Amino acid sequence: MREEETARLRAGEVAPLPSWAVWPGALGWWLADALISVSQVQLLQRIGEAEVSGGALWRMSLASSLLWVPITVMCLRLSERVPLARGRLPSALGFHLVALLLVVFGRATFVVLTQDLIGWYEREPRVLDVLAQSVVNNLLPFVLLTAGAHALGLARRAHVRQRRADQLQAQLAEARLQALASQLRPHFLFNALNAVASLVHADPDAAERMLARLGDLLRHSLESHARQEVTLREEQAALAPYLDIEQIRFGPRLEVSWRLAPDVLDARVPYLALQPLVENAIRHGLAPRAEPGRIEISAEREGDVLRLFVRDDGMGPPVGGPPRGGGVGLSNLRARLATLYGGRAGLELRQGTPRGAVVELRVPLDAGPEGARVAA
Repeated sequence: MREEETARLRAGEVAPLPSWAVWPGALGWWLADALISVSQVQLLQRIGEAEVSGGALWRMSLASSLLWVPITVMCLRLSERVPLARGRLPSALGFHLVALLLVVFGRATFVVLTQDLIGWYEREPRVLDVLAQSVVNNLLPFVLLTAGAHALGLARRAHVRQRRADQLQAQLAEARLQALASQLRPHFLFNALNAVASLVHADPDAAERMLARLGDLLRHSLESHARQEVTLREEQAALAPYLDIEQIRFGPRLEVSWRLAPDVLDARVPYLALQPLVENAIRHGLAPRAEPGRIEISAEREGDVLRLFVRDDGMGPPVGGPPRGGGVGLSNLRARLATLYGGRAGLELRQGTPRGAVVELRVPLDAGPEGARVAA
């Protein structure tokens, strides 16, 4: 059950109210309504403004109220399945109008069929009179029930959106910590500072540039904003200091190229999405071997989907073993994609051609479902 709840939360869905809560709740509500109605009529009888026998009063009140129990459940279920929302208002309104007609005709039929048993009228009524009275008696309660069901649905959806926002904030905070941890790993800092030391006399300008980029990297990690999404242009700028340091450290062994289509630079991507992909390619694909290597970062539009690729010509995924890059960074990115976009985004690692590895990140280009774009 916990996994189903998490999946619904990521997809932005609201689980239907459980039947064990709906039916007893509706029954309790309408039994209370029947008691209140009987009490009111009995009060009128005491002051001489109503003359109804006790048995008939209880029969009519209980029958009328209990008949509203299935109607209440119907209104709740209909509001869950066919909510009156923008974009589908005409069709949803049609469903609710049909439901109203069923309630009016159904309760009128019930009155006609049970007239002899319950005694709704002193004498046998005409069908048209019963139907007209059914419209008067049932229109307002049905509208109020439908409005209440939609208000409950809106409140529950707002609760789900808040929970998703909290989940996204926690995942983003974790992604920031992971990015900072990867940048502050002892081996990374040691290699970077060792490269600076070796360049101080041989190439002072390169050493100074590397120190400056290291400062930019750490400052960006500590001062990073709380947005869940940034433009691809901003994500490229955030990744630049890390790539510069790695290029200075590896020297001619590392070549990085960008191939970003101009029409996708303003597309929105999850914040800190590229950094774990590039780090994975360098650490697992290029660093273990002595030959020069190349990383290519590209992006293109395919319909309403943005496709991001990080390709390397390094070691490639292990044959017959667990896929490369199943670590915490990529696992966190997969979780953030699922929370932000549901099933419309994906992350795939596969063998490159003729060697190396390719990581493909797919995110939707449209505005996404309500509540998906959550700001801090």
